[in-house]
Amino acid sequence: MGSGTVLGRMALVAWLLVLAWAPPAGGAQADQQAPAIQWERVFDDGVGHRSADGYFTWRDEAGQIVTYTALAPVPGDTYITAENRLYEVVAVDEDRTVRAVFRETVALPRIMAAAPRPPLSGAIQAAARSAVAWASRVPVVGRWLRDWPAGPALGAQGRADDGAAGPIGIYHSHNAESYVPDSGEEFREPHGDILEVGKALQEALERQGYRVIWSDRSHLPHDGGAYQRSRATVRELLEQGAVALIDVHRDAIPAEQYRDVVAGEQLTKVRLVVGRQNPNREANLELAKRIKAVADERYPGLVKGIFHARGNYNQDVGPRTILMEFGTHETSLEEAVKAAQLMAEVYPAAAGLAPGTGEAASRQIGGAGWRTTLWVLLIAGGAVFGYLWINEGSPQAAWARIRDFLRREAGRAGGGPSPGDGEGA
Repeated sequence: MGSGTVLGRMALVAWLLVLAWAPPAGGAQADQQAPAIQWERVFDDGVGHRSADGYFTWRDEAGQIVTYTALAPVPGDTYITAENRLYEVVAVDEDRTVRAVFRETVALPRIMAAAPRPPLSGAIQAAARSAVAWASRVPVVGRWLRDWPAGPALGAQGRADDGAAGPIGIYHSHNAESYVPDSGEEFREPHGDILEVGKALQEALERQGYRVIWSDRSHLPHDGGAYQRSRATVRELLEQGAVALIDVHRDAIPAEQYRDVVAGEQLTKVRLVVGRQNPNREANLELAKRIKAVADERYPGLVKGIFHARGNYNQDVGPRTILMEFGTHETSLEEAVKAAQLMAEVYPAAAGLAPGTGEAASRQIGGAGWRTTLWVLLIAGGAVFGYLWINEGSPQAAWARIRDFLRREAGRAGGGPSPGDGEGA
């Protein structure tokens, strides 16, 4: 087996291990009895948007209701309420009661219109970009980066720092979701009401001058596997230059949990969902907190909460990716559209796309994203070194093989003969 094949396979194995890693959220305490990783769930994220499946009732230590979710939580999942109280799941009972423990009150980031230049993160990001650019010159690594859905956006997803980086990508993993008051049913194939919400979000963003790419591609059937099928749409959006991605959904819990009056209008609240089995989890969670911070300031009550749930939700592709739930099957399309129009005024500043917000967002979101990229590359490198150490019998021999490989590949990338190649080869 050639060294290129070894490196490619080991990089892939390392990446899958990273995707499966899901520690508790920041501020939460590790659960020593957390269940083992369920590998079949890594790319099979069920969002539970079917009312027939029921929903889960979260209760705190005193038995008071914290929230309801259609998605089945597991120990280690966390939820940040409208009051910014963070609860961690410690057990899920057979009757769908979720036992949650209060951990802390979360301090949301302060979103300023202008911010001083970062003293260090800019250098870190520049170094990361240089490392990724250099690594891409090595054929096997370049092929791996291209095959990874985030490959086309390794620069773009961390570069939205001038208010004009766009475009914003909007898509629907569960494109058949509908609102019963309008459609008479929860799902309508091939295209449900939820597409109208995504379209409204696109139009509201465009009215403010942002570039948006909205995809109405179908990912049927409506099941957990839709997220794996929607990765093709994610890749397409990234290849078109999207610097941020929004997956638009609706929930499946009672209407009164979402319906409210915000800015004098009756509309649905919006819940933000971040996947924990996701190497970008810290950056994605920071984005969610920024969205809530801006919404709390401009339109109090618009954001219902932040669910940090088991799953991936295609958020491994970059730091500016988020899943938004606009209402529930029992609320109306009109209410969801109104919420989307308000969210369009919130999202750009939170994502660092609005003028004067990019540098602060890069420190809080982009910096975490580039740290993740470097971390993944380090894990892949460590895995390759360990594999070669075992096969070569000593660390010195393993390092010698890696050094020879890099010299040979660097020579090929530069167009000259590789060390050891004859002039006539």
